[in-house]
Amino acid sequence: MPSTFDQSTTGTLRDGRVHLDGRVDWPEGTVVEISRVVTPIDLGAIDGPVIVVGFGLAGRCVADLLDSSNVPFSIIERNPVTVETQTALGRTIIEGDAEDADTLISAGLHGASILALTIPDEEAVLAATSLARRLSPTIHIIARTNYSSQGMKASQVGANDVIKAEQAVALQFYEKLRRRLRAMPEPTPP
Repeated sequence: MPSTFDQSTTGTLRDGRVHLDGRVDWPEGTVVEISRVVTPIDLGAIDGPVIVVGFGLAGRCVADLLDSSNVPFSIIERNPVTVETQTALGRTIIEGDAEDADTLISAGLHGASILALTIPDEEAVLAATSLARRLSPTIHIIARTNYSSQGMKASQVGANDVIKAEQAVALQFYEKLRRRLRAMPEPTPP
């Protein structure tokens, strides 16, 4: 089993290589594990507010990133308790359904640069994607689907980017098992 080190450092991927931010005193041949860490987005990359549809785990994660990057956003949420709680916390949140044109417009669709459809209801995502694309042809739409087949449909009705839960789960299984297999001792030859 390889030894582990407590020392850690950060780096940046450039030109297909990881460039460490500082010097390390690791022995030659040290095996390292690299994980991508999401850092605040470049404010220049977003030219208007963002609309986050759904305030479950995925929506909260998006909102946290936008908060930390000082990007203005509004939330569309169907759960009245969540709407009440988030309103009390000072968030811009609208109770409603993203499949409704008035709700999208009230959330600021015409001035928004990104629509993040984080809800797990694929049919609602497809309907909201299609509607938003008709109402705002230039908005960047990020849609969530459970299955790759529905992800293709989301792209066909206007999503620019699609997050497919099935693929995310597959990648997590792959990574967990890959790490476990690397941690196992080499088999001894007969």
